[in-house]
Amino acid sequence: MIFVTALALAMFSLDYTMNQNQLQLQSAMMENAAMSASDSLIRQAGVPQDWTAATVTTIGLASRDNVLDETKLQEFLDLDGNTTKNLLGIGNYEYYFDVRYPNGTLASLPGGGQIVKGSYPSSATAIIPAERHVIYMEEIARMRLILWI
Repeated sequence: MIFVTALALAMFSLDYTMNQNQLQLQSAMMENAAMSASDSLIRQAGVPQDWTAATVTTIGLASRDNVLDETKLQEFLDLDGNTTKNLLGIGNYEYYFDVRYPNGTLASLPGGGQIVKGSYPSSATAIIPAERHVIYMEEIARMRLILWI
């Protein structure tokens, strides 16, 4: 009886440890994907440099480092969600993207419309946010990319 109890405790401990390791690995992978995608968005112009929804091979929203381009933001918002996920390398995760001013209000495009893309994680099992300070329309703003599953 003692042997069976000890074996059961050992198996439970091993299973718990393996589950925790799997969660940590998944979290680290999501964090790497979020940081890589957010870096690409704010530091690169994209490929080709004057990309449109029809020609894009790599998404970048910057006119220069940490300065967001209004035209590229509009093109980004017009892209299909699955296309966006694949181009950013986050195909396995859902995402939410927005740009906000320091007072918390959402930034808007010059032609109208708030800068929001994706779906907000209301019932997620794992959430990884990546926030970056940027310049948008000559004002300081915060770009936020949240990956979730």
